[in-house]
Amino acid sequence: MKKLSVHELIAETRSKLQLKQINPEAGDDGSVTSSVVNIPGLELTGFWTDFPRHKLQVFSKKEMQYIATLSPAAMENLFRKMFAFKIPAAIFVETPEIQPIIIELANEAGVPLLQTDINIMQFLQDMGNYLYKRFAPTTIIHGGLVDVHGVGILLTGKSGIGKSEIALDIVERGHRLVADDVVDIRRTARNVLIGKPEELLQDTIEVRGLGIVNIRKIFGARAVRVQKRVEMMIELLRWEPDVHYERFGLTEDHISILGVSIPHIRLPINPGKNISVIVETIAMTYLLKLYGEDPAKEMQEKLLKELKEKSVNLNGDTIEEDPE
Repeated sequence: MKKLSVHELIAETRSKLQLKQINPEAGDDGSVTSSVVNIPGLELTGFWTDFPRHKLQVFSKKEMQYIATLSPAAMENLFRKMFAFKIPAAIFVETPEIQPIIIELANEAGVPLLQTDINIMQFLQDMGNYLYKRFAPTTIIHGGLVDVHGVGILLTGKSGIGKSEIALDIVERGHRLVADDVVDIRRTARNVLIGKPEELLQDTIEVRGLGIVNIRKIFGARAVRVQKRVEMMIELLRWEPDVHYERFGLTEDHISILGVSIPHIRLPINPGKNISVIVETIAMTYLLKLYGEDPAKEMQEKLLKELKEKSVNLNGDTIEEDPE
């Protein structure tokens, strides 16, 4: 389970959320484990069933206006109960005044209290985006990621098959490198995968026999990207004469990465084959399909039409088309 400390939360969101801890003595024992925050509602009236204790608790001006109407005893009971759940932190948004009893009870329970002056709607949006990305499922794939005609293509295959050399040739043809050798992939939405390089390897390609090549310094800043959506995978395979490979493109395979399905193309390579041109063609064909055009299906329709016409000429009758 991923965890996020309050100190990390403050440091990583300083520019946007402008959070500050108003009781540093409370320490940093708690950890955030949820990508969703909770705004207490029914809990303020004493209903604690299914209280999400593992979430950050957010209080806006509206909640604090209600709390201010409570008697001192009721206010103490409310926060003593909430802090007893060992919540990771309480965040007060657009609330210039926080009652001393709340701070006192938080210190006793060791619960960090955070405060920010930004608008509540902006806060919820920025915090939601941050937490979603921070807790998004991640994985690491051995391969390369390139941006070809705007399509993020993940190049995979066995070690030594030539992934880096192909990526280098693709960059030389005017496209962009995202990552080589190790690709960090994060699912940032239900069906969106974002790939980026390891920080140490950013902008570089390792070419066997040559060594490390800095793409940004050689080809310029436009030849690299810091991240890119992963839209398809091309698996490079050594040519085997006895293996069946797709020839017509009527069948499209998919592979699942972090629960997201993307097209998966198995591409055999052998001497003399220009893989970079084929990768470019795959990217352009992918773009055509996005606009509703499928060359393989169009060819199939033309062949079926021609067979039908020839059958009429020869037999004076038609043959039924295969529903497949």
